Amino acid sequence: MLNLDTKLTLDAETIKSPNLTGRFTPVDLTRIGSLVYEGYKRDKVSRQKWETRTEAAMDLAMQIQKNKSFPWPNCSNVAFPLITIAVTQFHARAYPAIINGPELVKYKVIGSDSKGIEKARAERIGMHMSWQLLEQDVDWESQQDRLLINLAVIGSAFKKSYHSGSEGYNESDLVMSKDLVLDYYAKCVEDCQRKTHVIPLYRNEIYERVKLGTFKDILEEAWYKQPAAPILTPEQIQANARAGITQPQPDETTPFQFLEQHCWIDLDKDGYAEPYIITIEQTSQTVVRIVARFEQEADITRNADDEIVRIKAMEYFTKYTFIPSPDGGIYDLGFGVLLGPLNESTNSLINQLIDAGTMSTAAGGFLGRGAK
Repeated sequence: MLNLDTKLTLDAETIKSPNLTGRFTPVDLTRIGSLVYEGYKRDKVSRQKWETRTEAAMDLAMQIQKNKSFPWPNCSNVAFPLITIAVTQFHARAYPAIINGPELVKYKVIGSDSKGIEKARAERIGMHMSWQLLEQDVDWESQQDRLLINLAVIGSAFKKSYHSGSEGYNESDLVMSKDLVLDYYAKCVEDCQRKTHVIPLYRNEIYERVKLGTFKDILEEAWYKQPAAPILTPEQIQANARAGITQPQPDETTPFQFLEQHCWIDLDKDGYAEPYIITIEQTSQTVVRIVARFEQEADITRNADDEIVRIKAMEYFTKYTFIPSPDGGIYDLGFGVLLGPLNESTNSLINQLIDAGTMSTAAGGFLGRGAK
């Protein structure tokens, strides 16, 4: 149970504030940061088996060749691109079906519209939103392209939609499943009580947010003044191996790792947890931002005694599903898991055939001095 010294008043000013960290004492912020980090670790543990399966699937999709010493050193080590072929086939069909021209967004008119007013309005809205996606959000199409590839391998991917204050328009960013940590057995994204987005931020990006008032002023804190320490998780080590890169030594260009947690937390001590977004720096667990995850007082439902009984939270994440997971987990199945065992068997059969051919064609046995 979170025990804070400060009680937050839930009013219009609180809802509209870009950052609420200034209303809490340093001790309270430390407690909130610890709560956010512990929740993130708990959700990571719940999906640990999924992460193991996903890393193995990605190795097959990327055709990573691991060192082999059986049946002899430097034996055949072919990686057959079975999963890669399946993924490219899916992508070749899905991409033109989704992006088939400039009219991406289409509205349907429900109800009577004898004069065609609603239809004309729907067409205008669709044209404007299509322009927002294809022209205004310059990297939407490339991110959608990447999403379809990753979705077919992993089984799940997410889009984060929000209004960018720095850019001045709506953005829809691709979020890989590995970077959105959820409780594995959550019913759905909307009802998940805690969603943690892992975000790397460069020093300049942090500086901009501090000066704009989005982040708390941390420019004089020790962790910010020194180079960011890279967090080498097993997943990151595997990802580096797939990309064929070595993690460089930390310097001024190494990004800091932030955890943006969309959670429910009781900050006004009324017994009902409200939806907030809390952002912390992962290594130091420093809280840099707290902001309400609802837009207006109209989103709050109160009873006759003026007590809060419900708050309609704003949802930022949209989930894309390939094949729903049979075990009920929130992360779904892709070709990486479905075809993984078959791909491994194919690799073994091909390598056995090559090794058998090598054995049969290479010279063997002993040659005596007097042999003719």
